[in-house]
Amino acid sequence: MAKAINKILSSWVDLNNFIRSCDQQAAEKLLAEELAGKKRKQFALRIHSRINKVRADKERIEILRKIK
Repeated sequence: MAKAINKILSSWVDLNNFIRSCDQQAAEKLLAEELAGKKRKQFALRIHSRINKVRADKERIEILRKIK
């Protein structure tokens, strides 16, 4: 898995290709690795953005379930 994470974080293109469809857990692992490694601001913010989107989507589903 470490090799895969390194490949994903090797370039902006690789990061974006992966992150468009990853789940919250995978994004959190990427963020932890980025913060422990190169600490690139744009990479960290992009990963964080994905975490927020996935979390918000999940929360909206729960809200809608409670309304119906």
